Amino acid sequence: KKRLYSATKFILYTAGGSVFLLMGVLGVALYGSNEPTLNFETLVNQSYPVVLEIIFYIGFFIAFAVKLPIIPLHTWLPDTHGEAHYSTCMLLAGILLKMGAYGLIRINMELLPHA
Repeated sequence: KKRLYSATKFILYTAGGSVFLLMGVLGVALYGSNEPTLNFETLVNQSYPVVLEIIFYIGFFIAFAVKLPIIPLHTWLPDTHGEAHYSTCMLLAGILLKMGAYGLIRINMELLPHA
């Protein structure tokens, strides 16, 4: 029963963070050009109004804060690590948690430097 609870909590947190990531990606891709693009080089060279950049930054930050996990979006981690199979724990600790830090550095710092 506790495994089901921790798995559900993990899925809900991850899905909630992914919604913010999707909104941020769509906002960045669709803003300011006639052709929507997801080419990172093109997006880095694009200038955004500061208010819009802050909104995009917050969306990406929430998404990556769930994956990292940063307080207060960290409560899924102890339950998931405590109840998951050891191979799943290794994947979570080795890959998923690092993806949040990579996303914060790569996306937020490079793409949105003025926020």
